[in-house]
Amino acid sequence: MCELGKRLKEARESRGLELGKAAEALKVRRAVLEALEECRFDELPEPALARGYLKRYAQLLGLDPAPLLALYPSNLSPEPTRTPPPPQPPPLRWFWLLPLALLLAFGAWWALRSAAPSQATPPATPSLPPPPQQVSLRVSTDPSGARVYLDGFLLGQSPLEVRVEAGERTLRVEAPGYRRHEQVLDLQTDRNLRLTLTPLPANPSPTQPSPSPGTPPSGLLLRFEGTSWLRVADGRTGQILFEGTAGPGTQQSYPLPVNVRVGNAGAVRVILNGRDLGVMGNPGQVVNRRFE
Repeated sequence: MCELGKRLKEARESRGLELGKAAEALKVRRAVLEALEECRFDELPEPALARGYLKRYAQLLGLDPAPLLALYPSNLSPEPTRTPPPPQPPPLRWFWLLPLALLLAFGAWWALRSAAPSQATPPATPSLPPPPQQVSLRVSTDPSGARVYLDGFLLGQSPLEVRVEAGERTLRVEAPGYRRHEQVLDLQTDRNLRLTLTPLPANPSPTQPSPSPGTPPSGLLLRFEGTSWLRVADGRTGQILFEGTAGPGTQQSYPLPVNVRVGNAGAVRVILNGRDLGVMGNPGQVVNRRFE
């Protein structure tokens, strides 16, 4: 195991976090995290996505992503093939046997050639496994300028066109004032998607999360005693109020009702209407809760 995978695995195990739970929290395939921990870089997708997965995984585990990104190889080259040493020339005392051996070998070859069928089937040449297939993905939206995510990694703003690894991928599109669009794509060929986003109901905009120096008289206050991934949605409209990673020593406040999902419940302390309810769960545990 290389140094990169060793650091990731030790950090995850020290938090008691299962690999499947980590993949669920990051919304990526379990095979991606296994490849990172076991340093099987050739099984990872394109470099931009792979480095994005590594950064988000490190943040979930409370690690600084910069040293780990520096350990990620910029390119991989096959191990040079060892060339066997040339055969030693035969001793001079056997040199006179060489013409006789060549003559016998030629005679045997001629006899086999005469007895063989006129059309022989050439031996099959073993083929190397093909490289991972890539396809073109085009995404345009109405309205334009929406943020486009693939497997949780930001690709950019619409309209855009990128080359991605073929297979089952999760597409997410978000724009302020519109409902989030999410779907699973089976990318086997080039795809051109045109999406029309649905406007949110004309309700009063919920208060955005902001750092609060003290406990608010009412509402929800989240205090982070460690690093955790977090998603907070308005309990009435479903609008995403916050999605990302928060570090120790920070806190966020929200009006009620809200739906909260955390990836490291043991690091998030809940204070509801000024009352301390303790942490949301165990370290590394993924928890969903609704606060009225």
